Amino acid sequence: MEIKRVLVRAPNWIGDSVMCLPALESLKALFPSSEITVLTKPRSVPVFQNNPFIKDVFGYDDKKRHKGLRGRLRLAGELKERRFDLAVLFQNAFDAAFISFAARIPERAGYARDLRSGLLTKAIRVTDEIKKQHQVFYYLNIVENLGGRASTQVPRVYLSGDESAWADEFIKKNGLAGTNLVGAAPGASYGPAKKWPAGNFARVLNMLSRSFNCVPVVFGGAEDMEVCSELAGRIEGKYLNVAGSMTLRRFMALLARVKVLITNDSGPMHISSALNVPTIAIFGSTDPLLTGPLSERARVVIKKTECSPCFERTCRFGHYRCLRAIGPDEVFNEAAELMRREALEHA
Repeated sequence: MEIKRVLVRAPNWIGDSVMCLPALESLKALFPSSEITVLTKPRSVPVFQNNPFIKDVFGYDDKKRHKGLRGRLRLAGELKERRFDLAVLFQNAFDAAFISFAARIPERAGYARDLRSGLLTKAIRVTDEIKKQHQVFYYLNIVENLGGRASTQVPRVYLSGDESAWADEFIKKNGLAGTNLVGAAPGASYGPAKKWPAGNFARVLNMLSRSFNCVPVVFGGAEDMEVCSELAGRIEGKYLNVAGSMTLRRFMALLARVKVLITNDSGPMHISSALNVPTIAIFGSTDPLLTGPLSERARVVIKKTECSPCFERTCRFGHYRCLRAIGPDEVFNEAAELMRREALEHA
């Protein structure tokens, strides 16, 4: 069967969506003449925009239009009209298999989990080995089981010329043209077990500002505004707090202009790495071997404790020792080394 149209059910979260990008690119290499459409939740749609390997991005509105069983069947009907030949399910839920089955897509590939094997034509076994690998390889394994191979292992997101021009104009309007910018993303939607204290972020930014004569930019979504305000209030000197004030695509465009980003294990961490921005990633309850940044311009700061990684949203003991053991000086040193190396390479 010739594969002309492929539906990819992407993961729901921004970070996971970024980590599936190498598999998506490898899928296009496997079926080079095919057109790939990505189905994902609205919050993750921007991750896939302007991607040269994708024909279209379809927003799955499970809050309104596609809510409940009736909404799922409506979505299946809309997908059926597009006459896909193959559905590749990076998302793990039963829901993903049900929708592709109801859409009567002839070939349906994904992991054999969540009671969905009977709805798949290619049910891939979840082995202990694959569960121990980085999430990027978890998704790539699906493509490999279809006969493909990894064309890349490093996620990349792509900005348009207009988006880059917008970032330059934004920087100029805020009186920062020609200024070195450093970024911080102190939020983490997963929970407090991923959040390094805002005061520590501020101390690192202040040290970087004094050492490199740069201006901090504080990044975050609407849900991060409180912690971003707390951080911004501790910055000495000029800064820019853009939390909750711009779209994800504009956040990407502005982020691409910073010299280094200090971040928790979060969506911004994955996007920063995928933009090839020098990135310092702070890990607490999670494991960088599974979800860490893969860019050569990224560094991970982590302190192993007797109870980490626990993968909990909140510390069951209440001490958050894995995060509090990480000092601002250590993070500053990693960031300063990256900035000096970048300066030498571009001298």
